[in-house]
Amino acid sequence: MQNRSFFLILFILIIFPFATYAQEHTIYTHGGSVETVAYSPVNSSLIASAGSDNTVKLWDLTNNVVTTLGSHRDKVNSVAFSPDGKKLVSGSDDFTLKIWDITNKRHLSTLSHVTDFLRSQIKKVAFSPDGQKFVTAGRHIKIWDIHTLREIMTIRHSGWIYAVAFSYDGKYLAIGNTGGQIKIRNLQNQQDVIEFRGDADSITALQFSPDDQTLASAGYNGGVKLWKVSNWEHIGTLPTNATVTALSFTPDSSTLASTDYETVILWSIHSGENLVTLIGHKGWVFTAAFSPDGKSLTTGGDDGTLRLWDVTQYQSSTSNLVRIIYFIPSDRTAQPDMWTKLDRLIRDVQDLYADQMEANGFGRKTFNVETDENEQTVVYRVDGIYRDIYYHSNTTHKIQNEIAPLFDLEKHVYLIVVEVSSQAIEHKDICGVGGSNWFVGQHDRKVHGGYAVVPASGDCFDDEVGEIVTAHELGHAFGLEHDFRDDRYIMSYGRSPNQFSKCATEWLSVSRFFNSDNVSFNDKTSIQMLTSDIYPPNTTEFNVLFQVTDFDGVHQVQLLVPTTDADPAPGDKLHSCQLVNAQSTAVEFDITSLTTFPTNTIVIQVIDVHGNITRQGYALRAGESTAVENRTDINGDGTVDTTDLVLVAAHFGQTVIGDVNPNPDVNRDGVVDIIDLLLVISELNNGDAAPSISYQTASLSPDMIQQWIYQARQLPISDAYVERGIEILEQLLASVLPTETRLLDNYPNPFNPETWIPYQLATASDVSITIYDVRGNLIRRLDLGHQPAGTYFGRGSAAYWDGRNDRGESVASGVYFYMFSAGDFIGTRRMLLRK
Repeated sequence: MQNRSFFLILFILIIFPFATYAQEHTIYTHGGSVETVAYSPVNSSLIASAGSDNTVKLWDLTNNVVTTLGSHRDKVNSVAFSPDGKKLVSGSDDFTLKIWDITNKRHLSTLSHVTDFLRSQIKKVAFSPDGQKFVTAGRHIKIWDIHTLREIMTIRHSGWIYAVAFSYDGKYLAIGNTGGQIKIRNLQNQQDVIEFRGDADSITALQFSPDDQTLASAGYNGGVKLWKVSNWEHIGTLPTNATVTALSFTPDSSTLASTDYETVILWSIHSGENLVTLIGHKGWVFTAAFSPDGKSLTTGGDDGTLRLWDVTQYQSSTSNLVRIIYFIPSDRTAQPDMWTKLDRLIRDVQDLYADQMEANGFGRKTFNVETDENEQTVVYRVDGIYRDIYYHSNTTHKIQNEIAPLFDLEKHVYLIVVEVSSQAIEHKDICGVGGSNWFVGQHDRKVHGGYAVVPASGDCFDDEVGEIVTAHELGHAFGLEHDFRDDRYIMSYGRSPNQFSKCATEWLSVSRFFNSDNVSFNDKTSIQMLTSDIYPPNTTEFNVLFQVTDFDGVHQVQLLVPTTDADPAPGDKLHSCQLVNAQSTAVEFDITSLTTFPTNTIVIQVIDVHGNITRQGYALRAGESTAVENRTDINGDGTVDTTDLVLVAAHFGQTVIGDVNPNPDVNRDGVVDIIDLLLVISELNNGDAAPSISYQTASLSPDMIQQWIYQARQLPISDAYVERGIEILEQLLASVLPTETRLLDNYPNPFNPETWIPYQLATASDVSITIYDVRGNLIRRLDLGHQPAGTYFGRGSAAYWDGRNDRGESVASGVYFYMFSAGDFIGTRRMLLRK
């Protein structure tokens, strides 16, 4: 029995909180957790639901009538309507699938999903677009004829299947298993098109867009990945904080709904933007479905409810904007010409940014300010709850608490101009405060919103000083840190700051606030320190090295270091930056000047090509020098060789948590992936440049190696280690592809009660093994399906016989013969069962 598990990231939001509120919606009580919902394709007011109470229910929304069609003996995992809306299929943990007549609201038939004489729980059901077939998924995939209710074929797959989806033209079937793999099957020629990794652990949901341009996938580790159907390339990742349990597209393919813990998120497929997060469910949300007209979304989950949402207002996106708030304490009066002042101020600051961007070679880029239909600057007036004196201290925190319920602080940057008599923020010596919201996790992740708080009058607001103060605080909101390397920099506190550094403008060139057409996809950024955190005190040279990886593409990496007493403000400051523009690279910084201090806390801050910002802090200390660990030597034998390569391959795609030994996660980002493989290959000794076939490499399948080559080619070919890696992988592929088809000896032999039958295929073939006793009586037939070329030797790939006949009975001791058939090849060998 397979039970699903989920993960949830518990993020801590620092700086200040923002709120998400429940939207108005209609609630129906199903009873027990709701595992699955489906709309009738021909009736937007008819919904089917099922779940842990074992019942299948039909909801007539027009007449407000609910009908229980019937029940299973265990939890119902999935329901699907036929395209004409006349039939419904349900699949359950009770090992059965049931077909229901929707017109007459009655049960038609009950079937079982059986493979290798074992009944399987049914985790997913789906109808083909032409309505002639339906599939059931659990242990393997079965395709059924809806008219005869007979099984058409079984598609074998490693691992349990929780996710399956037809393309809308009926050409493809996407299959996702508990190993994190996605297989695409061409149903027209019954050939596998491609298999690729969608998650490090398990695939939980798959869905084709109705226009068949996009395949969406989700897995245990969170996030929704979008794939281009024309070539199966990865388009981008939609970031979530928990395991995604269900996916659903709008009929026009423009919007995707995903569900996870207590939330339902609507995404723009074009830009990857989070359009809205719908809050209302308690606990996990397991299922979601859009109505045929795209106006409604129905969700269900742990709390036993069906929730119907009107989503028409959420299916359009807006760019990231700077918004202006004029905040007035309860006992203060608004300045009559304040709108004019603020309009002039923000336009002057826009021009200042544009001038600096142009001076550094990025054109006249600047941030976008919210305007009305007449292109006039929008200023929001917010009347404070308290009197003026209340806001003279802890100003920023107090004002943010009051405006948080009114504005989307996660997406936009807010210039908050405060009508305070002190003409300062926090206390008399501070002209302004700027910053951002950060989620604290394995790596800290900046939300896109931010704030800049300045007074509405006085020296900090008026004339050129006010322009520089506002530009400085907005810079913090955009993710810029203090930069004291030159007093002329606006991000310093110099006497006459008038320019942004090259680092700053390079950073802003990919900011979402400076690029209205930027997409919102966000693959996770990995930052790994490759050098020791101990440095010799007062050394003459000390560099730190980091491996930075982001499959969206890394744009710039910054090193932030602690300020000193000589600096005008406490906190962190920019040490230096490096332009990267690659998906993965090693970045080195010289921190010799820091070795005069006994301890240092440095921060690596990264912005990717889509403007997503991630940072990670590292504590360094002075001490005796230690040898740097060579993490590519997986087994620690002092040599990087084929053994280390195979150790990475054996754990490929797995999640690594904590300090394990041996550790195949070379860059320590938590997942064993193509980067780890290439890092090992780049360190292989010359003698291992062309690995030969051996007991080690025999465990590597050609499909696996071809997938690695494909993934490596998706990386930029600017790094020498990637080019070398691809070359060695191609040599390795050649070494493991058999030159002839052969049947090998079973092992163990003699055996009791089970044995494995290895073989190798020179070309892809349909494979079967037939077992006979010494009298020639048929004992068992193992239909292994269509297998690609390769060596099938290990217990995970060789054919397996459990010592039973076709009726599931254990057979007696004795000699047996097994006949292997693959294309035109036939081979026979003998084996001995000894009890």
